Amino acid sequence: MPAPEFIKVALMSAQEDLFWVSNRIGFGLSPSELDRYQDQGLSEIIQKRINPEKYGLEVPVGPFEDVDDLIPTDKDSPDFNKRVQAASLELLDRWLDEMRDTPDPVLEWMTFFWHDHFAVSGREVKSLPALVGHLRLLRTHARGSYPTMLREVTIDPAMLIFLDGTENTARKPNENYGRELLELYSLGIGNYSEDDVLAASKALTGWRVTPDGVEFKPKQHDDTPQILLGNSGVHDLDTVMEAVTNHEALPGFISRKLSDAVLGTGIPDEIINEFASVFANNDLELIPLIEAVVDAGLSMNERVPIIRHPVSWLLNAEKVTGVKLEARERANILGQMNMLPGRPPNVGGFPGTDHYLSASSTAARFSSAGVIVSKTPRESVALQAAKSANWEDLANIFGHKNGFNQPTVDSLQDLWESSPSASQGGRVCLAIALSSPDFLVI
Repeated sequence: MPAPEFIKVALMSAQEDLFWVSNRIGFGLSPSELDRYQDQGLSEIIQKRINPEKYGLEVPVGPFEDVDDLIPTDKDSPDFNKRVQAASLELLDRWLDEMRDTPDPVLEWMTFFWHDHFAVSGREVKSLPALVGHLRLLRTHARGSYPTMLREVTIDPAMLIFLDGTENTARKPNENYGRELLELYSLGIGNYSEDDVLAASKALTGWRVTPDGVEFKPKQHDDTPQILLGNSGVHDLDTVMEAVTNHEALPGFISRKLSDAVLGTGIPDEIINEFASVFANNDLELIPLIEAVVDAGLSMNERVPIIRHPVSWLLNAEKVTGVKLEARERANILGQMNMLPGRPPNVGGFPGTDHYLSASSTAARFSSAGVIVSKTPRESVALQAAKSANWEDLANIFGHKNGFNQPTVDSLQDLWESSPSASQGGRVCLAIALSSPDFLVI
C-alpha cells in the first residue's frame, strides 16, 4: 500500500530501517545477524520476512512441535506436579530460544502478538497439553486468515477452559466467551450490545473438552435462531463467525491493534482506515495487513517511540551480548517484570508498555541487566566495546547508528573512568547501557 502523502519523506538509512523493522516486528538483531544482512537489499529482507513461503523459504519447525514426550500424562504419579512444572519451564525455554534465534522472526513475533491478544493463560488453564495446543494453533495461523484463526480459537480446548465455554449450555448460557469475542477479539467496545453478547453465547452452547480435543453435544446446544449484530438466523459456530467476521468494525479493530504494536499509539484514524481497507479487501488475510503497516512505518520521518516490553528487552539483550541464561533465570526475570509467556495476568493480556516504566519494573530491569552482564562471555563484541569505552561501537551494536544520547554517554564515561579496571568498568557500563532509555526505547 503506498504511504499517505503527508508521511512520505526521504528514506532513513538502510541500517536504521533494518533495525526498526527487526525490533518492531521481531526481537532485534545480533551483531552476526547484522553482518549477514549487509549484502541484502532492505526490500528483499522485509518481503522474505513477512511472506517467506512466497519466496520458497521453509517455515521452521516450531517450539511446540514434537513435545509429547516432554509433557507428563500419568496424573497419579506422586511427582506429577513437579514434572509438569519442569516441562513448563523447558517449553518456555524452547519458546524463548525460538523467538531469539529463529530465521523467521515475523512468525514468532506475530505468534506472541496473538498470545497477548487472546491472552489464554496457564493461570486458569492447568492442562499443559491444552495450553501447548493453543500456542501451536496461534503459530499456525499467525500470519494467515484471521477468520480461520478466530473460528479455531473459539472451539480450542484451552479457550473453552479459559473462558468457561465448557459451562455454556442451553439451560444456562455462560456469557464469558461471547463477551470477549466481541469486545477483545473482534469488534471493540461500542460496536455491540448486551443482546449481542447473549445471542453469541447461546449460539455457541454445547461445546465440550474431551481427552481427544473437543466435541459438540447437540443436547446441550440452544439451536434457537438468534439476532446477532443485526443478522438473523444465527444459531451455531459458523453463523456466529459469519456475523462477526463480516462486521464493518472488525478490520479497523484488528488494524488498530496491530498498528499500535508496530507503529506506536496515536496513528491518525485515516491511516488506520487505509490499513482496514487493505485488510478487508484481502478477505481478512493477515500478510497484506502486515505489509501495509510495515510499509507505512518505513515511510515515516518521525516514528513514534515505543517502550520495549520485557520479552523484547530480554531477548534483544541476549542477542547483543551473546549471553546464554538458564531457563529459571529467564523465567525469574520475566516474572519479576510481569510478562511471563504462557501466563498473561488477565483476559486483557499483558500490561501496556507504559507499565514497564514503573519503579518496580525499572528496578527489575537494572537487577536483570546485572545478571545478564555477569554471564556475558568475554568475547562478546558488546562487552569489548564497553571495556574499551567505545560508546560509538556499543551504540551501533544496539542499533543507534548516530550514537547514544549525550546524557547516556556522559554517564557511561563517568562510570568507566571511576572503575578500578577496564574489565570491571566494562561490565558495569554494559549493564547500565542495557538499562538505559537508549536500549529500552525503540
